[in-house]
Amino acid sequence: MAQEQNAAPKRPLGARIVNYFREARAELSRVTWSTRQEIIESTQVILVFAVVAMVVLGLIDTIFRYITVRLP
Repeated sequence: MAQEQNAAPKRPLGARIVNYFREARAELSRVTWSTRQEIIESTQVILVFAVVAMVVLGLIDTIFRYITVRLP
């Protein structure tokens, strides 16, 4: 019973939807967006990491394949 008295009254659905979009827009205005150059540099780092990971995993796979084929 005490919880019902302390709860804030519910607003109409339309008002809650409008409030949600207002708050979302305000939040997006506070976001620090990356520059084009930062995005390009980040993409390059990710691509280099992916290539290095492919090479390392390929070498490990080749070594294990060689070991398993050679053993009786």
